[in-house]
Amino acid sequence: MTSHEASAPVTRMWLALPYVLVVASATLVAVREQPRLPLLLGLCAALLAWHTWWAVLHPGWLESRTVPMLVYFVGLVAASAALFRLSFTFLLVYLVCFALAFVALPGGWAYLGVALTAAAMLGIPGLLTPAVENVVVTLAGGVVAAVAGWSIRAVEDESAGRRAALAELARTNADLERALRRNADLQAELVENAHQRGVARERTRIAAEIHDTLAADLAGVVAQLEALLAEAGPGGTVTDRVERSLALARSALRQARTSVTSMRALTPGDGLAEALDRLVRQHAATADARLRLVVDGEVSALPDTTADALLRVAGEAVRNALRHADACTVTVTLSFLGEAVCVDVVDDGRGFDPDAAHGGSGLAIMAERMDAVGGRLEIAAAPGRGATVTMLAPTEPGAIS
Repeated sequence: MTSHEASAPVTRMWLALPYVLVVASATLVAVREQPRLPLLLGLCAALLAWHTWWAVLHPGWLESRTVPMLVYFVGLVAASAALFRLSFTFLLVYLVCFALAFVALPGGWAYLGVALTAAAMLGIPGLLTPAVENVVVTLAGGVVAAVAGWSIRAVEDESAGRRAALAELARTNADLERALRRNADLQAELVENAHQRGVARERTRIAAEIHDTLAADLAGVVAQLEALLAEAGPGGTVTDRVERSLALARSALRQARTSVTSMRALTPGDGLAEALDRLVRQHAATADARLRLVVDGEVSALPDTTADALLRVAGEAVRNALRHADACTVTVTLSFLGEAVCVDVVDDGRGFDPDAAHGGSGLAIMAERMDAVGGRLEIAAAPGRGATVTMLAPTEPGAIS
């Protein structure tokens, strides 16, 4: 028997057994042997007090504190032998010492305790008569106690080993589950990164095709119309039509170039601040209005999808301010707010009524882009008082409720 956690109930049973046997034996003695009652009761009280102090009140000493447990066991054997010598009724109290040797003493000391119990039974005068039968029975009982104690300890050690193996297996499974979750998260991140890189490459390819074909052809049309206008001279119906065609061609060319810029705005390695700065500078180079970018807060990296959505919606808001509102000043403000990022596009143009019906679907598309990344679009405008378009998006999923 060991002090393993699994054997704690068994250990408590063996520690409780002396109380039961001593009380039961003392009761029988009190009925049958009145003259020795005071001495016997005193020895019973002393034995139980000794057992209580050393074993019951100090369970942590069992099988871990060799010297205190040796003192306890020698005293237990001595008190049990004294009771047994006074009355054969206390035989069971003495025999329980064989089991308590494995409860109290560690390792090989338990077998020494069994030997001490058997030797005391044979060596102390008055316990057993020195007959061959008594010697054989006592030695056989000691051997049986030793074998039983060894077997129980072996079973408990094996059980403890299995529990340790199961605990280690549980820890390994938990580590494996964490590793699988990390692997799944990493795989999802790799897939998302690959997707974003693929999207960026495709946008770059389409932008290059627009630049090399449509934009180049429109540039050629503009050049031809400018030459035709120069040859036609001022005035006349042809000149008016050429001028209108030239204006349309220039507008189409600007749209093509804007599309190229929008598609290539967020390149790998770009941050949102750099992309917005490039967007503002490109529009400022061709617009009559004054454009500027303001960055507020500590710049932090954003998911590509979030940065792309903010950039595209901001670009649409800037184009609307320049194209439809006749704004003189357009200010783009990028604010990093910890768990969220905000982009404001403020213009001093003619403004509009956000609640009124509009012919186009630009505002709806802008709102859908923000909703797709968990953000939202807010518009504050009034006729004749300019407009403010606010885009708010989370830096991490779920940061904005």
